[in-house]
Order: sequence, then structure tokens, then C-alpha cells
Amino acid sequence: MSYKAGNPILAIVLALLVGGAIVVLLEFLSTQMVALPPGVDPTNPVHIRDALEAGQIPMLGMALVLGGWLLGAYSGGRVALRVGKRQEVVVAFALIFTGFVLWYLYTVPSPLWMWIGGAFAVPLVAIGAAGTHIVIRY
Repeated sequence: MSYKAGNPILAIVLALLVGGAIVVLLEFLSTQMVALPPGVDPTNPVHIRDALEAGQIPMLGMALVLGGWLLGAYSGGRVALRVGKRQEVVVAFALIFTGFVLWYLYTVPSPLWMWIGGAFAVPLVAIGAAGTHIVIRY
């Protein structure tokens, strides 16, 4: 049986699409489950920032967003491994996906627990999605 390497660029793009789709879905569900205050446009980061600073968005809504990041990181990591067939592809996906999460956190003021989840848990979950396929060598 021969080992055939996958296409790393295709793997990363597909993983980002899958992870991004999950994040968008969970953010949509968040806006459906947790009513935003009147006049807040969910597609406008300035409106979201102002509502967060005023304490008008319940914690459940933010928890669903963090859950979307984690589920998207895990699913994207699995896709990256399946298509790319190399641990480096999963790590590259984790770095890029975490970069998008950090950009969001920088754009929209968020509580400390979302920063911890976004900056630390998201890359760990993405890499953990590869399971025992990730080997740390000393």
C-alpha cells in the first residue's frame, strides 16, 4: 500500500470553507435564539460592539458564537487532515482559522473568556481534530 499525499492548498481551502460555514450557521442561530436589541444590525460590527459594551447581548449569544468557532475549528481540522493527509496541513489550517477568530475579537470587543476560547482553545481544538495523527518530535 502506498501513501499518497493530498493537495495541501485544496485541503486548507476546503477546511476554511467548512469551518467558516459552521461559524456562519452558529452565528445565525445565535441571532435567531437571542433577540438583538432594536436597531442593531447583526452584519455591522460597530452595532454589535456598541450592544456588547452596553450589555444588551446576553451571554448565551456570545457562547453560541464561541461554540461555532470551536465546532468550525474541529470540523475544519478533520477536513484538512482527510484531504491534505499531512499534519502540516492541519497546523496551517489551525493558524489561518485562529487568525480569522482573532481578527473578529479585535474588531468586536468581547469578554475575556471569549478571548481565551478564541486565542487558545480554537487552535488546540483544530489541531486536536487530527487526533493521534499529529506527532510532536523532539
